[in-house]
Amino acid sequence: MIQLEKKQLQELEILKHVEDSPQLNNRMAAAKLGCSVKLAHEILRKMVGRGFLHVSKIHSRRWDYFITPQGIAEKARLTYEFVQFSMQFYQEAREQSSQVCRDIVEAGHQTVALLGTGDLAEIAYLGIKEWNLQLIEVYGDREGKFMGHNIFPYDEVDSTAAEIIIISLYNRSQPMTPQYLPVGIPKMDKMVWIF
Repeated sequence: MIQLEKKQLQELEILKHVEDSPQLNNRMAAAKLGCSVKLAHEILRKMVGRGFLHVSKIHSRRWDYFITPQGIAEKARLTYEFVQFSMQFYQEAREQSSQVCRDIVEAGHQTVALLGTGDLAEIAYLGIKEWNLQLIEVYGDREGKFMGHNIFPYDEVDSTAAEIIIISLYNRSQPMTPQYLPVGIPKMDKMVWIF
């Protein structure tokens, strides 16, 4: 499977921003990347050093960045790798969710609840439908509906009537965290994770 490093995703974000607008400073980059100002400065400095960006100092507080032809090529390469990674992630998540739902059915369960309402939950929903499970509740961090089901707050998950709770969440800052749960949600025996 293609592995994308956090550094590559950060560089892609910077290249996309600079292509749209040359105005970028360390604070803006830090906010966009979700990192410290010092780290954002280091990333920008390295990208200039590697020839992906050209910097023009307007005055002491304003520097404009411009994407170079080498930067355009790097952006195209990173975008291609990101698309490949996303497709592989989708395929793996689809296989995993199908297997989780199959295991639930083979264990004799029929009713499930989903914890999470994002992209991974949508993929898990395909497995639920494929294995004819009954989705009775959805829990998330927003109000509204998910696939026609009302979304209940995370902290109400312990009162679910579902036999199994499918966890379709991951820690965005550390995606490989095993058995991730939002803060304040206790681990329960009837929980299963897609990843």
